[in-house]
Amino acid sequence: MKPLKSIIILLIMFTCLSGTCDKNECKENPKSDCICTMQYDPVCGCNEKTYGNACEAECNGITEYTKGECK
Repeated sequence: MKPLKSIIILLIMFTCLSGTCDKNECKENPKSDCICTMQYDPVCGCNEKTYGNACEAECNGITEYTKGECK
């Protein structure tokens, strides 16, 4: 029983280390009927695209972003 447990733990560790456990994927799901101000307060979306402000990013379906322009 102990060798089986060790093998399972090793398989789980390998899966996580290979990047499939915590893969951060950017999902775009644009919203219709969005109205945003023209205030320029740039954010960098998870898709590496700069949006004029957080509202514009969210209207384009981007829910994960950081403040500032993309580099």
